[in-house]
Amino acid sequence: MSISHLTAVLAVLSLVVFLAAPPASAGALRSSAAFNTGIGQKTANQPPNGVTVAYQIKLKGGELDGCTVDIVESLYGRDEGAWGIFDISGNVTCSGGGFAYTSSGAWDGKGFHASGEIKDGSGSGTFDGISGRIAQLGGSAASAADGTLDISYELVVDKTNN
Repeated sequence: MSISHLTAVLAVLSLVVFLAAPPASAGALRSSAAFNTGIGQKTANQPPNGVTVAYQIKLKGGELDGCTVDIVESLYGRDEGAWGIFDISGNVTCSGGGFAYTSSGAWDGKGFHASGEIKDGSGSGTFDGISGRIAQLGGSAASAADGTLDISYELVVDKTNN
């Protein structure tokens, strides 16, 4: 095999490997969120056909262990609450900095899920320059004795920068 032919084959193989490789990612941060809806406080501004509540939760386990999230959530129930949609604006605060995000999702009798993105320019401290997507996975709601709900999910921050 000639040198020029070998060089061409290696160039094609390099291109195939480059195109087949997944895009670079700065990694994911995962932590658990669990709280009772009784901690929520209605905000001053309420949307038509919905409710907006604010609450603070503490993340446990994973890379964001001990961080707090201040959340404002607007919920829009349908069919007497059998299913619905929600929008979240969250501010994550950790000992070394924080960031803000927005997400939207849906629920039904089987649970809920949501996704969104980190707000551009919101990172501070160790999160300065952070960008990426947010997901709330495996969401569940269980009835509590006092008519509230025990909520749990995994918060996943899929970083693309920082």
